[in-house]
Amino acid sequence: MQLRLLTEFQKELRFSYCKLAVVSVDPPEVSDAFRTGLGADFPFLSDSEHKAIKELDIVDTSDKKHGTIAIPYTFCLMPDLTVHKIYCGWWYVGRPTLEELRQDLREMIKRCRPDFDPQA
Repeated sequence: MQLRLLTEFQKELRFSYCKLAVVSVDPPEVSDAFRTGLGADFPFLSDSEHKAIKELDIVDTSDKKHGTIAIPYTFCLMPDLTVHKIYCGWWYVGRPTLEELRQDLREMIKRCRPDFDPQA
């Protein structure tokens, strides 16, 4: 998914108390410059030492030319950081659409907010 779309999506998410975060293997100054260029106000975290991608076992081992790179995953996490859903974006069509993320967030909010439906 394009980060530009996520930047716009974050504006909607504020109303539901949801947050986004991006993790890349770029150095912190590159991640920060990219975030600033997009006008994003959510965290862009740097895993330039590749610790997280190794710990999560999401290292692409098929590309020997470019060294250690990450397979693009999207994690939908509950407030307690348990995993609700994982999307593997190895193929572009495996990456979630904004509508899929919206549906995931709806499911998560229903699970953790007893007042989700005020008429229930």
